[in-house]
Amino acid sequence: MELNTINAELLAKMFKQGTVELNKNKGLVDALNVFPVPDGDTGTNMSLTMNSAIESLNKMSFESVEEVSKAISKGSLMGARGNSGVILSQIFRGFAKGCKGKTTLNSADLCVAFKDAADTAYSAVLKPVEGTILTVIKKIAEKAVEYSHEELDLIELMELLIKKGEETLDLTPEYLPVLKQAGVVDAGGKGLIFILKGCLDAMQGIETDFSTLKMTEATHEPAQNFMSTEDIHFAYCTEFIIEGAQMNGSVLRAEIEKLGDSMVFVQDEDLIKVHVHTNNPGVALEEALKHGSLKKVKIENMKDQHSTIIEGAHATVEASEDAKDDVPVLNSDHEEDYGFIAVAMGEGFINIFKDLGIHGSITGGQTMNPSTEDFMKEIDKCGSNHIFLFPNNSNIIMAANQAKELSDKDVYVIPTKTMPQCITAMLAFDRDATAEENYGAMLESLSSVKTIQITYSVRNTTFNDLTIEKDDYLAVSDGDIKGVGKSIEEVILEAVGNTLSSDSEILSVYYGSDVTEEDAEKVVALIEEKYPDLEVDMYAGGQPVYYYVFSIE
Repeated sequence: MELNTINAELLAKMFKQGTVELNKNKGLVDALNVFPVPDGDTGTNMSLTMNSAIESLNKMSFESVEEVSKAISKGSLMGARGNSGVILSQIFRGFAKGCKGKTTLNSADLCVAFKDAADTAYSAVLKPVEGTILTVIKKIAEKAVEYSHEELDLIELMELLIKKGEETLDLTPEYLPVLKQAGVVDAGGKGLIFILKGCLDAMQGIETDFSTLKMTEATHEPAQNFMSTEDIHFAYCTEFIIEGAQMNGSVLRAEIEKLGDSMVFVQDEDLIKVHVHTNNPGVALEEALKHGSLKKVKIENMKDQHSTIIEGAHATVEASEDAKDDVPVLNSDHEEDYGFIAVAMGEGFINIFKDLGIHGSITGGQTMNPSTEDFMKEIDKCGSNHIFLFPNNSNIIMAANQAKELSDKDVYVIPTKTMPQCITAMLAFDRDATAEENYGAMLESLSSVKTIQITYSVRNTTFNDLTIEKDDYLAVSDGDIKGVGKSIEEVILEAVGNTLSSDSEILSVYYGSDVTEEDAEKVVALIEEKYPDLEVDMYAGGQPVYYYVFSIE
């Protein structure tokens, strides 16, 4: 079988089959994560990102590879979850650059697209780490450049590139000692190889009915349960597309902005897409008609929608094994000058955040990393002049930063890796200071708090010379394991002892959803007995996954 060109239909099939192959093997990719804690793992995050990327491919037809690649780029950008998903979205963004102006791809075009993919992904990461998915795509791109001046059969070319990727993947433990110690290759790189193998399958005529595959989705209680119908100031959710040549988007945008809030305004060549909440949808449409012809108009009464949702939803979250880490999403009004949006796990933490002035809370954390789109939705809801984001997990910071770049609002990302860091940052906030001054103060405050999180191991592994068995208790702090063992009390005391410094004064204990108040009080008593000079406070955090979260200041 010989293949000389890739057209739009085939490229769409390649991305779909790549998603199929990744979905089938995401558990294997998850298992490669070196850190053995329950996590929104690499394979799961990449799979969710791919699922988001191809959603539009099932709904539309495309005439060129440029159109297909742009759809994949946009879909993955908004659906990116975790660091691996964000990097993957940047790989697709670069690939789309290489497809610009192309109706079909020959072997030289494909090589250029791979080179652009690698360059874009590297430039998007502030401090690229070798031995990761970045190294795999870079070496594939370097091999592609070698063939960029030859006319090759595309199937043969893809086989050569995948072979180079697999060879590089096998070498990732040489780049990163932690991989070598654990005896695994990089998880993100492995996920990328599965995607490329799926692409190769499509090129060879193998095709899976994607509609039969089950997608993974995050679920939570409707956010509408936490607001009343009277809180909806602009009743009509109005969406439309305007088509026309040489449209003046800035003029239209200025007029639409006057009519309501929650505006999303996207201009792409000869199309403008508008979303706005307003009490005057007719006026919005009249303004739009001054600039072009209307397409796909949708107007919905949000007050009616809200009442219907409330009638059909439970007022409280019902805990279950399948959704034990779901938490409510708050949707209260932010203040005019400053708005705060945080990723939160646990009803206790959500209430603490709310008391501190954080009125935008996104469901998620360790076991389900929110997507870029999740951040964008909360940003769009917030009418404040300055918006601060708190990702509260190292694997979510890139998605938050990507949302900041996509938004035209004044957004600041405070790179919080834990929820106690978020609390400390909010305590450093000063309403009389400027946004920039607050940003600096919040960043500086992060170094004053140390966090210990107590969880369990999901696999047997070795990490930093520690032998860890499945179901062992783990104490995790700043990306390191501070304690491991069969007794949770012993692990806690070991971790606290390894983390305390001479100037430590306060230890806050947040106990999780799987811990009783009585058990938490026993842990507090043990700590107070061993460290009598330490002030110990206890709170119900309600967080899943982590039995305890300790904050040391």
